[in-house]
Amino acid sequence: MKFQGFTNKIHLINNIIIKESDSFHDFYLDKRNEFVFLEELSHMNQDYLLKPLEFNLNNNKLISKYKYLSEFKTLSEIIIDEKIINLVIDNISEMHKININNSKIKSFKYFDFLINIKSQLENDLNFLDDYIKEVKDIDGDFNGLDLVLSHNDLVPGNILVKENKVIFIDYDYVTLNNNLFDLASFITETLNENEELVEYFIEQCFKSDLMKKEDLKLLNKMIKYQDLLWTIWAKVMYEKKKESIFNDIFEDKLNRLKNRKTY
Repeated sequence: MKFQGFTNKIHLINNIIIKESDSFHDFYLDKRNEFVFLEELSHMNQDYLLKPLEFNLNNNKLISKYKYLSEFKTLSEIIIDEKIINLVIDNISEMHKININNSKIKSFKYFDFLINIKSQLENDLNFLDDYIKEVKDIDGDFNGLDLVLSHNDLVPGNILVKENKVIFIDYDYVTLNNNLFDLASFITETLNENEELVEYFIEQCFKSDLMKKEDLKLLNKMIKYQDLLWTIWAKVMYEKKKESIFNDIFEDKLNRLKNRKTY
């Protein structure tokens, strides 16, 4: 398993992964919320989210330790096929069934989160104003949906696989959210333009009762929201860090925002 990240400093010592949060990202990542989630996760009886061995929050710096699963690979290291998609769907389904009635994890606020990141732009992206207005108009539709435990960041590097087993890792963005956000995340961050696999994934989500046919219109809006969100995020990261990878992400996300197929 390879590991890297934009939001944490990561070290491997004696087969233990040590994650140390980077204060640079504090303006949009809530480390206390992640700490609360890790507390709840440590008491959960499950095997589809990697539990921490230790974790500590001090002066808003979160340090957490995890067993290094050397026999697992991330989805960025393998070819994704229908079998992998079925395993991911099973994991999402199990995660969304977790009882959150007494959870202290915060709820995701769509428009607020987007605008907070946008406020960090040094150069305004006026050509995105219509997209932002669209998000504001449908914010109530998103926030009015039933809540589940949501990973919110199903990028290839956060999904580990070994034979018939999938495990989700990295909880920087975990909140209570509606069930469609993780589905849109897996589409926009991992399946991308592989239309055949996207269509298969959506169809299997119907069959697994992860979503209903009438949810498809809202899923498309969720996909557009995430394309917009990560377009703006990447631009902010590029302006602040001056690293070309973020400009590459910005251009890639912007292209998807403008040209994404509607399902």
